[in-house]
Order: sequence, then structure tokens, then C-alpha cells
Amino acid sequence: MPRASTVKQVLSLVTFVILLLSLGAAGTSLGLIRTNTNDGVTCYFFITYAQAMNSSLVDYNVPTCKLSVASATIATICLALLTAIELISVLFQINIKMLIANIIQVGFFIGSILFLFITMVVVSAGWGKTCATYKNITSSGGTPRSFFNIECTGPQFFRGELLRGPYQPNGTEIITAAVCAGFGVFLTSGAFSLLFMQQLFRVRPQNQRFQSDGHEIALK
Repeated sequence: MPRASTVKQVLSLVTFVILLLSLGAAGTSLGLIRTNTNDGVTCYFFITYAQAMNSSLVDYNVPTCKLSVASATIATICLALLTAIELISVLFQINIKMLIANIIQVGFFIGSILFLFITMVVVSAGWGKTCATYKNITSSGGTPRSFFNIECTGPQFFRGELLRGPYQPNGTEIITAAVCAGFGVFLTSGAFSLLFMQQLFRVRPQNQRFQSDGHEIALK
């Protein structure tokens, strides 16, 4: 079997690749959310029947959009730090042995998973609620502003005498943001599992090596 040091290097490299993919997913989710909510200022999440029928309202449930932007931002920062740590480990073969450093690294993992999960839930549930509300209203005759109805899987258009658009939010991009956040949760959880595997190899005594039969013996 391969030496423990070789296995650790392979695990570290795989962890880095997974974290890089997760960082890309989180960054994509953050970018799409910011674009479609004007950095959380213009929000169309969790629109209820009463809100949709109130023609004086312009922005809806802004705190939920700000929450999604904030959670995606925190997750992206945590993943960027984790990716940088793992890159240093791969390039310079530096193992983090300090207990405090390990705790911080675990904290970044938990934070990334938690905030990506929050992002996924808020975006998917918020947009789903809005789509369900407008679908119900449209089937019953429309809204006081019947020229504007939510397009759940595409950009928005104002339907008056002239068709104007496209405008944000783009339903496809919002759905993609939720999917990317969920994909990031999956990838980061996998990288977190690999971290534990790396720790198992790091705590093995230095006076042990792998034999070809799969057993370990102490070096004389």
C-alpha cells in the first residue's frame, strides 16, 4: 500500500479541488443573487397575496433578500479562506498541527455549509412562494397591475400597450443561484469529510509505515 505521506498529499489535493469547485459555486450563487436583488435592495421573495394585490408596494420583504446576500457572502469568504489554506498545504506540504488552527479550520467549514444552506433555503423557498402567489392570482384574473406578472423561469416584462423588458429578477438566474448554493453545500460537506480523513493520517505515530500486506509495523 502507499505510504501515509503519499495518501495525505492525495487527500489534500482532492480536498483543494473540491473546495475550489465549491468556491466557484458559492461565488456564482452570490453574484446571481446580488444581480437579481440589486444587492438586496429590490426583493421579490416570499410575496404574499396581500402584498401582490397592494399596488402601492414596490419592494417586498427586503430583509430576506439581504439575508440571502449576507449568507452567500459569508459562505464565499469562508470558502476562499479554506481554499487558500488547502492550496498552501498542497504547494508547500504544510500540515496544520496546532489545535487552535484546526478548530478555526473546522469553524470555516461549518460556517460555509451553514450559510450556503441558509442561502439555498431562502432563495428557493422565497422564489417558490412568489411564483405560487402569482400563479394563483393570474388564474383568478390578475392583479391591479395586471401588465406585470412574475415570470418564474425567465426575465420580467412589462405588458402594457407596448411590451417592455427584459428586467430583473430573472427567474432562471434565481433558480440557478439556489442550485449552486445547494451544490456548494454538497461539495463542502465532501471536503469536510476528507479533512477528517487527513487528520486520521496526521495523528498516526511517526514510527509507523505501511507494508504491502496492508498491515502496519513499528520501525526499529
